[in-house]
Amino acid sequence: MRANISKEDWDAYQKRELATFEPLFARLNIVLDEKQLHTGGERYLMSGKKLVLTGTRKSDGERVVVKVSSDASGRTEIRREKEAHDLLRSLAFANDTLLSPEELHFEDTKHGTLLVTAFIEQPNVFFARPLQEQFFLALRALEAQEGFHATTYEHEQRIKKTFPVLRSDEYLKELEGFIQEIEVLRSDDTQLRTLLKRARVFLTEHSDTIDRYSPYLTHTDLAPHNMRVSDRGIFLLDYAAFHFGNKYEGWARFLNYMLIHNPELENLLAEHVRTTRGPDEYLSLRLMRVYKTAFLLEYYAKSLAHTTGDLRTLTEARIAFWTGVLSALLDGTPIAREVVASYASTRNALRTKEETARQKEFNLV
Repeated sequence: MRANISKEDWDAYQKRELATFEPLFARLNIVLDEKQLHTGGERYLMSGKKLVLTGTRKSDGERVVVKVSSDASGRTEIRREKEAHDLLRSLAFANDTLLSPEELHFEDTKHGTLLVTAFIEQPNVFFARPLQEQFFLALRALEAQEGFHATTYEHEQRIKKTFPVLRSDEYLKELEGFIQEIEVLRSDDTQLRTLLKRARVFLTEHSDTIDRYSPYLTHTDLAPHNMRVSDRGIFLLDYAAFHFGNKYEGWARFLNYMLIHNPELENLLAEHVRTTRGPDEYLSLRLMRVYKTAFLLEYYAKSLAHTTGDLRTLTEARIAFWTGVLSALLDGTPIAREVVASYASTRNALRTKEETARQKEFNLV
């Protein structure tokens, strides 16, 4: 996630990029969809300098996803996604457990970088499926990543050229960065600053637990917008979001997301870890949820400078909500359902029509 560009700058960036890559789209016989859901709504806050577009290949009618950038940071991210995908495809375990869209074309010139992959059709969004099916689909996606654990020097030497490798020191360093940023941006928010100091102590005191379950393959943004479910199975998207770290980092992101969108599923998955894997692994999950919540709080604090009107009001509500979540996670207490419901109602009322339409691509609301 990012929060470093205004809506006006994002719209201007889109226009420039589409003009830059138009000749390449024509050469590849790709016709872009008139409506691009992955560039609208609140997407400008998190996309960075990279466009994710959908379209159709005229030669055979195949639906495609196109990622393009002429910006240095965006190009690096697209290259890294291809490298991560290629490395994981080369590992024997990945071919059986991690499904990914087929790469159709990659081009890296002095002017820009482009990656075209097959579009994975899914008959129903994740949340339209019965709760039990959601549980087992999520478990399959999460456990698939646990299938690779960099346990030896040789493993780590092979992966670290492509993937970041995080252990407790790196997580604590990142947390410290979140804290310092928030202390500047939210200098009057005494409650949040106090909770973040508690989070620092919590992760520091249990650094051995973080290291005990590291480094595993994990997806930093595992949520329904990065998953597609088809008859062939569950496909994970955005390979640039893979790295090696604590195996519960992906779980933490997924459960934090489900806390709002499906609290029953969040509870089922948390209880699954607590009852079947034991208190130490459940502690590791809590530690990662605290870390990912601090990440969200920093992201929303940074977003404020680029929001106005209802979106600014919503961003303040998000900061208040996740501050409460952080408090509950540190105390080891459940987050009240009525608090979640109240926040979800506020969010729905403040979202734009464009953002609501974008969300329907992977959500029911």
